[in-house]
Amino acid sequence: MTLRRAVLWQLGAFGASVAASAVYGAFLPDRVPTHWGLSGQPDAWGSKWINLLMMPGMLLAFIVLTLVLPAISPKGYRIESFSGTYGYVMALVSGLFLTLHVIILQASLAPSLDMGRFIIAAIFGFFALIGNVLGRVKRNFWVGIRTPWTLASEQVWKETHRSAARLWLIGGIVGVLASLVGVNPPLLFAYLMVLAFVPVFQSFLISRRLG
Repeated sequence: MTLRRAVLWQLGAFGASVAASAVYGAFLPDRVPTHWGLSGQPDAWGSKWINLLMMPGMLLAFIVLTLVLPAISPKGYRIESFSGTYGYVMALVSGLFLTLHVIILQASLAPSLDMGRFIIAAIFGFFALIGNVLGRVKRNFWVGIRTPWTLASEQVWKETHRSAARLWLIGGIVGVLASLVGVNPPLLFAYLMVLAFVPVFQSFLISRRLG
């Protein structure tokens, strides 16, 4: 996906988030849940405008970030060599923001909804889709598994990302299925943390092995 197409997709996601806010805004009460615990139940309440405006604002800021990061990348860590994958990843993040926005708005309208399960399922799906292209990400400061060991060594970067790509693709699919069949949200969150942090430890171990 070219950077231009990625930004067009992001603009579409931003427009969809604004439209969703406009539709839900007509039905939401003035006071809505603004935070949910690991149980999926609301544990903080506030103005509906928080939920209506937060994610569109984040999407707009992320579009700017998508355009700025390539320009400020240090020499030797530029994204041009994998610009198509970079565009795909940034578009995918925007898609995740839009999905979370709709889930949050629906949960604001129906506070009894077990929204934690759907949010975690969306995040697992994001991990699976990222895993599908993670091996194509070249060494850079913005996208991928950026640890002191991967940034210091091209070989550590490559081996870490190849391993993490398989882990995130398979682990993400398993996580989506587990979320949808009703596995306990705290267990799903713990599993998600394992998926996120195992590659960090792998990068250290690979660095030690390579000397």
